[in-house]
Parts: sequence; structure tokens; C-alpha cells
Amino acid sequence: MNAEAIKKASAKFRAFLTERGAEVLKPTSEWELIRFNCAAGVAIVYTDARGRTTFTGEALAAWNAFCTSGAWSAGNAVKRKRLSPVIQTLVDRDGECCFYCWKPLQHLDLSVEHIVPVAHGGPNHISNLVLAHRSCNAAAGHLSAMEKILRRERAKPTGA
Repeated sequence: MNAEAIKKASAKFRAFLTERGAEVLKPTSEWELIRFNCAAGVAIVYTDARGRTTFTGEALAAWNAFCTSGAWSAGNAVKRKRLSPVIQTLVDRDGECCFYCWKPLQHLDLSVEHIVPVAHGGPNHISNLVLAHRSCNAAAGHLSAMEKILRRERAKPTGA
């Protein structure tokens, strides 16, 4: 597959991509023939000084479907919120339940709670941190460590 063939078919290929839900992006260098975004991420068709073509990501699958009138879809991008390293460490250590109510945490409704509040001299160290729902964290406020643990034990489900 050479760069000239792709350049000639470029307008039709761009239309093919757009019709199937891809977002055609502006090339970032002179070597990019086509750059597009799809559910799998950014895909690029490159060329080099010798006219050789390289495909990244979904670009080759899309090009092959275009050439053979095959089926290809950009798909639906699913945005995933990456957890910070501290939160991921807490999830790995404690699981994905709220420290106070023991119910599962939703990634949009979690907060990092200090067992010994910073206001009371508690360290900002992983050993002093747990995960809690925002509302549970707010309800605990600046209680002492013992009061927080008692609040947690009162909410403990039977058998847990």
C-alpha cells in the first residue's frame, strides 16, 4: 500500500470515516496522511520519505474496510475516569466500600478521609487515609479517630 494511493483516496476515506462516527483530526506533522479519533483512540496513517505507509491503532482495519466495502465503525468512546495512584492504592488495600457505611463506592462519589483529621494533627500518609462517600465523610466532619471508628462499627452490617 503506497502513500500516493491513500492520498488519491483521501477525500473518500475521510468521508467513509466520518459516516461511521470517526472524528477526522488535523494532521500534526507533514508525515501524517490521515489522523482520526474513534472509540479505540487516535489512529493515524503515516508515510515516510520513501513513500512507505504505516498504520496505527484502528487505521488499518478502517482502511481495509474502506477498500473492500466492508463493515467498520468508529464505535462509541467510553470515557473512564482514571483513579489517582493514592485512591487506587486505597482501593487495592481496603476494597471499594465506604469506610463508614460499608456500601459500594461510586467513582464520582468518593472522597479520601483522614482517620486522624489533619485539623487534629493527623498525617497526610496512606496509613491515615481511607475511602468514604462524600456525604459520609462530611457527616463525620472533624470527629476524633475513635469517634470515626465507633461510627463505622455502628453501621457495620450483620455478618460483615
